[in-house]
Amino acid sequence: MEYLNFYKFKEDPFGITPDPEFFYPSKVHMEALQSMEYLLKKGEGFMLIIGEPGTGKTTLIRTFLKNFNQEVSPIIIYQSTLSSKEFLKAIAKEIAKDEITVDENIGKKFDKIDLLEVLKKEFISRKNRGFKNVIIIDEAQDLPEETLTEIKHLSNIETEKEKLVHLILLGQPYFEGILKSPHYAQLNQRISLKVRLTHFDREEVENYIKFRIQRAGDVPVTFEKKAIKKIHKVSKGIPRIINLICSRALMVGYLESSYVIKKAYVKAAIKHLDL
Repeated sequence: MEYLNFYKFKEDPFGITPDPEFFYPSKVHMEALQSMEYLLKKGEGFMLIIGEPGTGKTTLIRTFLKNFNQEVSPIIIYQSTLSSKEFLKAIAKEIAKDEITVDENIGKKFDKIDLLEVLKKEFISRKNRGFKNVIIIDEAQDLPEETLTEIKHLSNIETEKEKLVHLILLGQPYFEGILKSPHYAQLNQRISLKVRLTHFDREEVENYIKFRIQRAGDVPVTFEKKAIKKIHKVSKGIPRIINLICSRALMVGYLESSYVIKKAYVKAAIKHLDL
């Protein structure tokens, strides 16, 4: 894009695609990252990450996997509306990408009990090769009741000494209420690590903007204090919305041939985005 050349950015500083290179180490995001590290090192079974849409859950997970790519054998489930057997089949298909003992017809050959046994053998095989089995489930608040129960059963897969599977559930805030219902008491009790991704305050918004600009090329682009204040107010400190506003404000700045992003540019961006 022409405005990237104008500002001499190497890449878009406010792209909305989750990118570990642009992971902003806020206090709460670092707490989440350290908790995931603890999950692996201490052999904990369950972790819950709660955050509203746009608070950086996916970027956090990708950063975690990048940091531990030599140790972790991740299985990421994005389709959270799966039935319990579909859920197990999805795990099997992820394994089938690089394991020869599981093929894509596994769901036709095995019932759930057999499927769990096959998965256990594969988890043990991976463990013996030095990998940690991590199952990451996005949008966990949409999981059907039977699948949440299946997840509880998965957490029981272990040897005499340790857990074979680590589970990270990512969900929106109301998922906590679901888990607190008496029906899910056993599952909720097994979640030993919980982190809530909160919104940025005004100072964090300013530091976040500066951080991403420096990552994109450390160029002399600045946002006025009043512009930052406006961004914080409208975005409510949600990273994805901050990115949308800043990207559009930079475009307005480019059209004005300005390296200083003014409040007026931000207001124009907000109007265009209909925020």
